Amino acid sequence: MVKALYFHIPFCSYKCPYCDFVSVVEPVVEPKEYMCLLLKELELYKDLSIKPKTLYFGGGTPSLIKPEVYEAFFEKLSGLLDTSFLEELTIECNPENYSLEDFRKLKEIGFNRVSIGVQSLREEGLKALGRLHSVEDSIRAIELAHKAGFENINIDLIYGYQGQSLKDLKGELKAPRTLPISHVSFYLLTPYEDTQFGLLYQKGLLDLPDGDTVADMYEFICESLESMGFMQYEVSNFALPGYECKHNMVYWSHEEYLGIGVSAWSFIGRVRFGNTKNLRLYAEKVSRSEKPVEYEERLEGKDLLYDYLFTALRTTRGVEREVLSELPQGLEEFFVEEGQRLILNRKGMLLINEVLWKLREAILLRT
Repeated sequence: MVKALYFHIPFCSYKCPYCDFVSVVEPVVEPKEYMCLLLKELELYKDLSIKPKTLYFGGGTPSLIKPEVYEAFFEKLSGLLDTSFLEELTIECNPENYSLEDFRKLKEIGFNRVSIGVQSLREEGLKALGRLHSVEDSIRAIELAHKAGFENINIDLIYGYQGQSLKDLKGELKAPRTLPISHVSFYLLTPYEDTQFGLLYQKGLLDLPDGDTVADMYEFICESLESMGFMQYEVSNFALPGYECKHNMVYWSHEEYLGIGVSAWSFIGRVRFGNTKNLRLYAEKVSRSEKPVEYEERLEGKDLLYDYLFTALRTTRGVEREVLSELPQGLEEFFVEEGQRLILNRKGMLLINEVLWKLREAILLRT
């Protein structure tokens, strides 16, 4: 049964230099038309058992779509699927997009969680990350969302960017103590290949903090947020008790979810599939009542095991001991054993990509 629905909103007012998500600044499809296409694509999956407990609007910049458009969208959505099981409705927002009235309207529509793309609580950090909003914009957006009645507010932050020191990070992390937030997602900057930062990094023009500094930063982030009551439950995610992101927990628990929209990914019946990244092609296919799927893989055996480990090991629940009855040599130092579960320790969390790669090699070598 599909427990989570993701809707990708690709529109952006500008392209961030670190972002590798599919986004468009000059769209070939108007936002209102695109929202109709989302509903039309969803209809193509009417044969599935879809009783979502979470909806998530990510991007891109979903907050470029006015609340009135979402209101019309939800009126039609309720006629397409059973929404009586919904527990969490999230929308991603840029700090500069929504007013108090907009946030109130979102609350009336049914959204009960907002994720605000703060990225840095230092002006120098925002400049280094190529963001156009200010720290004041971020604080104002958080306070407006809270004033509108949102209790479940996440902020996205990035660390390990050019010019950032551990001292800078320590100063930045004083701010969350005074903000009305319930969740923090803190991501290490990764210079992905097809991004502006990726190109600069390949040319040696992006001077990022070294590995030891990044490790010290991660340690400080975990300890500092924990001292504020934010408990780590995933590699990059921290929440006050009861405010863990239910939508993402569906992903990390290896449960079924459906992604709707350009470039959206799904996992249903042991099949992982993704939509085309081309907005024009997406619109053409959906308009012809064709599923816009471009990639599909049925996971069996070793591939299914690795896929499970790839998601489950990101969390502080880890995996059942029987799943990894024998750890490959050299990986013991990255794990702790709690009861019948194996969980990555902090060092393992920081180096999760390397750990997963070694696990994959070991799994593929199994007879």
